[in-house]
Amino acid sequence: MRFFTFLKLDNRLDIAKLNILYSFGLKGISVCISLIIVPLTIKCLNANDFGVWLTLSSLIVWIGYFDIGLGNGLRNKLAEAIAVEDYEIGQIYVSTTFALLSIIMCLFFILVIIINPWLDWSAILNTDHKQGIDLSKVVVVVVGFFCLQFVFKTVGIIFVASQKPALSDLINVCGNLLALIGIYILTKTEYSSLGFVALIFSASPVLIMLIAFLFAFNGKYSKLSPKLSLVNFKYTNELMGLGIQFFIIQIAVCVVVYTSTNIIITQLFGPSQVTIYNIAYKYLYSISMVYTIILMPFWSAATDAYVKHDFQWIKLSINKLIYIYIGFLALTLILLVFANRFYIVWVGSNIRVPFILSLFVALYVTLFNWSNTFIYFINGIGKIRLQLYLTLFVAVIYIPLTIYLGRVFGLNGVVISSCISLLPASILMPIQCVKLYSGSAKGIWNK
Repeated sequence: MRFFTFLKLDNRLDIAKLNILYSFGLKGISVCISLIIVPLTIKCLNANDFGVWLTLSSLIVWIGYFDIGLGNGLRNKLAEAIAVEDYEIGQIYVSTTFALLSIIMCLFFILVIIINPWLDWSAILNTDHKQGIDLSKVVVVVVGFFCLQFVFKTVGIIFVASQKPALSDLINVCGNLLALIGIYILTKTEYSSLGFVALIFSASPVLIMLIAFLFAFNGKYSKLSPKLSLVNFKYTNELMGLGIQFFIIQIAVCVVVYTSTNIIITQLFGPSQVTIYNIAYKYLYSISMVYTIILMPFWSAATDAYVKHDFQWIKLSINKLIYIYIGFLALTLILLVFANRFYIVWVGSNIRVPFILSLFVALYVTLFNWSNTFIYFINGIGKIRLQLYLTLFVAVIYIPLTIYLGRVFGLNGVVISSCISLLPASILMPIQCVKLYSGSAKGIWNK
């Protein structure tokens, strides 16, 4: 409890502390599930097919960014509406966003159905040609479920906007738990195949989101429930004005940097190396997952504070989070020291992860956590123009840089490129944050 005494500032932070407490437990469960599900999935498939699934799923994740920033736009606009208790406009925002997401996903799914027969998935995923037909069918099923997940994720956005991200974490944990149960059952049957693994991973979160959607909007959040009669497309520009900048940032960081990493690895070194990279990544990135639990409530809390001109709260919160970051840096070093021993216990001795690869992944996680310490506040305030320019620059150089360093240094070079991509934000985001809460931000720093 001393940790939360250390954080104590005011009622706004009391809400954050409570959500951090719940989210720690939920994220701990999520990390355990992710650690257990990897060897189970490899048991269902093999290292090569597991790499194929990781690459395919990272491609499908692109769907999550076709909302043109509506998700983050809703997050900020709804947080503003809740801050001034204007639930009428909040319900309009939710209804309009839900309608727009539904339209986007219907059009996208139709597009996939049309072009899918013309795509050679065995070549895209650099795998055995004889799997091509099966992969094509798997893609249609997976895309279908991801489209549904894309629409129903609105309920999680509402939880986060109302400064209750723990409820959003609960949805994710339940989805992961259901997937774990499904994969475990699959290992006991004769139906262990890429198709069934993909179906379980894709359908599980959709089922949980649907249940959460029904419970939330027929209960405490009924005053924000989407209604067809409240859909008003004139608010589209308002939702997308800030949202489109978030969209470009997401595309640059998550799609170009994260998703292309798996594709580049599978093309340069084969799907089995995707498995090796992701084992190191999942192990050490668990630090970021836990750290994000602490950061998550501060996005919408920063929106609330900025609307009310409470800049002192923002300054004090950031200063305290820096001390917490140092603690997580020490924890990252501890995990790095025990990495090789953990891998043997986790996935066995057949899959070997070089220590130098773990070292570079740990460096990536360290830079990622540092930049996010400030980015979450900047996102909540909505002054993201500088971040937009930085991510566009990274998007332009990342793929050629990664391919070059990958060819020169192998798999390590790919991770080095990821670290380099985080350096601009790690340097400039802290500077912008200080300028914003001190009132000295001008020009690009205040846009």
